[in-house]
Amino acid sequence: MRIALLTDFGLRDPYVASMKGVIASRCDAAIHDLTHDIAPRDVFEAAWFLRTVERWWGKGTIFVCVVDPGVGTSRRILAAENESRVFLAPDNGLLTFIDGHTVSVENTSLFLPNGSTTFHGRDRFAPVAAAIAKGAMLRELGPPIEDIVRIDYTPPSYGDERISGSIIAVDRFGNAITDIERARIPFERFELQVHYTTISQIATTYENTEPFLIAGSTGAIEISIGGASAADVLHLRRGDRVEIIQS
Repeated sequence: MRIALLTDFGLRDPYVASMKGVIASRCDAAIHDLTHDIAPRDVFEAAWFLRTVERWWGKGTIFVCVVDPGVGTSRRILAAENESRVFLAPDNGLLTFIDGHTVSVENTSLFLPNGSTTFHGRDRFAPVAAAIAKGAMLRELGPPIEDIVRIDYTPPSYGDERISGSIIAVDRFGNAITDIERARIPFERFELQVHYTTISQIATTYENTEPFLIAGSTGAIEISIGGASAADVLHLRRGDRVEIIQS
């Protein structure tokens, strides 16, 4: 059993260390950091990050995802089970891309007593994760639900002649990552249009110094420039729409 943490807390403040302390004091599960560098309050970034990495974690993983601008409000805490893995997250769209049997976590006996209204990561998520690691079943956490919050997201449209999608993330190297999967593009040669720019070079490594397209490690098309930030040079940002056509 392992617990994997995803937050927007950073590492300077005591928040992550407090969560780990609660978990470690209640169970023997290994604790791993997915990331704590999600932009503050950026639920979409957290949801897409989780979608990208969760496939690489095996059965028995408990994902504890705390990007929670609505902490202390009436928003629910969710626990979803998918392929013998459990995902804990606030009901704010963070589990948009995760399917599975889902419950609303309402068993207050699992929470820390006299917990705060501002730090559910420590006072609720952490002890619930520890309880699951020790064998608690989803039915013990709360009632099943189906009406979870989903982010307003338009998935790519794959046509025979034109494909539409979006830039979904910009990594620290300035690669603009789209949500268009290379394996689903029906033609070998193609070009991408974004804003008023057309990019037709296709590469397999990052050595080109002019804008090019590459299938990144996730299998999605990226807009890149070797040795530079494509996002800065081309003024790209998350949410920009892109189109791919045959060339």
